[in-house]
Amino acid sequence: MDKDNRYYGKILVFTTVSIFLTITILSSILYFSFERIALDQSYDQTMNSLEQTTQEASVMAVTAATFAKQIYSDQHIANLLNFPDIGAVDIDTAVKQMTNYRESSPFIDSIYVYNAISRTFFVSSDMSVPTVFAENEFYDNEMREMLSHLNDYETLMPIPRRLLIDGLVGNIAEKERDTYTFLLYDTLTQNARKNVVVVNIKETQLHKHIDGSLANDASNTFLIDKEGRLVSNSWTHPMLMDMKGTSYIDRVVNDRDESGYFSEQVDGVKSLVTYTAPDYLGWRYIRIIPYSTITESIDSMRLKTILTGGSILLAGLALSYIASRRLFYGLNKKLLRLGNLEEEWRDSFQKMRTAYLRGLLSGDSHSDAEQARKTFDRYHIGLNPSDPMRVILFTIDNYRHFTSEYSVEDRKLLRYGILNIGQELLHAGGYVTAAVDLGDDRVAILAQCGLSEEEGDCSTIRKDAAEIQTAVSQYLKLSVTISASMTGSGVDSVHRLCQQAIEASFNRLFNGPGSFVDAETVERMKERPYEYPLHKEKQLIDELMLGRIPEVKRLFHEIVGETAEYSYMSFQLAITHVSHALQNAIRIIGQHSSKAGEPDLPLLNLYMHERMESMAELNERFIALFDRLEKHMEEKKKTRQDDMPGRVKRMVDERYADPNLSLDMIAEELGMSATYIGRIFKQHTFQTILGYIHEVRMNRVRELLIASDDSIGDIAEQAGFANNPYFYKAFKKHNGVTPAEFRKAGRLQQDGEQRVEVVGSADDEFWELQKEG
Repeated sequence: MDKDNRYYGKILVFTTVSIFLTITILSSILYFSFERIALDQSYDQTMNSLEQTTQEASVMAVTAATFAKQIYSDQHIANLLNFPDIGAVDIDTAVKQMTNYRESSPFIDSIYVYNAISRTFFVSSDMSVPTVFAENEFYDNEMREMLSHLNDYETLMPIPRRLLIDGLVGNIAEKERDTYTFLLYDTLTQNARKNVVVVNIKETQLHKHIDGSLANDASNTFLIDKEGRLVSNSWTHPMLMDMKGTSYIDRVVNDRDESGYFSEQVDGVKSLVTYTAPDYLGWRYIRIIPYSTITESIDSMRLKTILTGGSILLAGLALSYIASRRLFYGLNKKLLRLGNLEEEWRDSFQKMRTAYLRGLLSGDSHSDAEQARKTFDRYHIGLNPSDPMRVILFTIDNYRHFTSEYSVEDRKLLRYGILNIGQELLHAGGYVTAAVDLGDDRVAILAQCGLSEEEGDCSTIRKDAAEIQTAVSQYLKLSVTISASMTGSGVDSVHRLCQQAIEASFNRLFNGPGSFVDAETVERMKERPYEYPLHKEKQLIDELMLGRIPEVKRLFHEIVGETAEYSYMSFQLAITHVSHALQNAIRIIGQHSSKAGEPDLPLLNLYMHERMESMAELNERFIALFDRLEKHMEEKKKTRQDDMPGRVKRMVDERYADPNLSLDMIAEELGMSATYIGRIFKQHTFQTILGYIHEVRMNRVRELLIASDDSIGDIAEQAGFANNPYFYKAFKKHNGVTPAEFRKAGRLQQDGEQRVEVVGSADDEFWELQKEG
């Protein structure tokens, strides 16, 4: 027994020391490997995040450019640009239109319209400032300086700058604002001074997309231009600060055309600096993450591993004889730990493989065929980088229900299930595939035909897609829309193919959930020129203002439905136009129908259609809005019909002397159409509004002819008759005599009545005296 124990003891000592050395060596290897992996993963994740930030900046620039062009071509605002002297009403209308544009987007801080001839600024801002400024009185001094050398600035390109607003009326807290300014002017005009539309975009709107979600994180994200100047705020430095001369900024600036990462001391802290290649604006996105944040978990794991190994060594030496028979239990435990480490390594490998494929689809990974071949071999991707391939995109339908029904982990498993079904059925159809989870509601498969011409045909992608959709519905209880790109030449075309598939997926709006969309069909649709039907939009708004909602619904269906024959961009153009027109109309309806002068109807969100998955869903939301408007207008119409004749009479009784008093003037003041109030007034009073105005004026003229000695012309003017010949003709037609004859007859009658009254009084006195006598 003692011999056996010594034998087991020796085995235990040898095994314990071996395990300690193995764990120590393995932990060292894993530490350096995990450190490299962590840096690569941090770089990939950061680049994905910065790519999303780039898209947000692009959206901001496109939005600003779109609004600037719409403002420049707007009929009302064009008066401010093209005429040096316009009336107050036109200015008010144009400024309200500018305000509509500003309020329709969260990006816009303020809008200026500059008239070069009158040297006048027209302003729409959220601050309490006037809407019209002479150039020499305008509060934005830098803008005045920019206009003096306008040709130095590119049109519709963002200009980062700081807007000084300290001391403005109604502005107490703010001293300055960081903005991106977009200028739109006629580049063909050679004049030194030009008419300009200026759109100022809030820097805070872009900055919250840069690192707004990292408020509790130690990382710092910001933008620089090609000269090393900050074009966004960072946590440590203000916007427009020149960072050139800082070692890590100089290193980024010198690497002119590439993205990458490196570690360096930043403000005394060792950090990982990740940066992108310059975008089309020449801007670069930089994120600085403390090195300790990345390696914290790895350092902790290494320390724990070493302490655990040391503890095992000491415990094994101390208890080698007593616990020798439990040797294999301990060995099994250590082997289990090693298996866990190996599993972690496999998970990391899978994450790197997925990140690489995502990079190919998004255009971040290198697409050189030779380099891609090596990477494909490393990650066991069976595709040939040189052979033709296509991207098949799966978009999960009814995504709002999908996110509410399943947890994050369940959604991940379901996306994995879609990829498995897709790969199996495509393999059966002769394809070689590589699948990647894109997150949210999308997954994608890179597919290549793996059969020779004699073995089979890989052109039946529509049939394969239908089988995949049926299987997903049957086994996962999900509906997916499949969009397939055209066939590309090789790995260098993957990013373009992915964009084709994504763009094709937008046509789900027309085809409906669970459909198949071929990118080739979409490309043919894009070739068809689309012209927005402005005449139908005008007719729709006219019908809405008249309360004819069924006709409004019909016109809306026509305007939006016609875009199904064109590209998705045509639909976006149409829905944005009609939404903007409806927004203005709803604002006017609310203002005219509210006693306090404030709209009591919510304004339409111009971007409410962005997450729509079908035309039915879009139509449902707009029809609900139209039904609500119809009910609102019917209620207000009934109230106005009961009270309107009295309001018209009171207005005529008070303002009959105004020669400009007319049906159109009354209609404008009451906020209704002239035809409508004329019809309602006649139904209630059995006479027209013009007839009532004429009657009131004639009554006043007759009173003044008898009661005053003013000339007939003055009396006519006092009663509101501005045209004397018309007055004489109308008076004689209405009374049968001329004004002079009416005055004479009226006064003779008045004198006769007075004499009769005197004689009657004398007779009464005589008879009273007779009675007394």
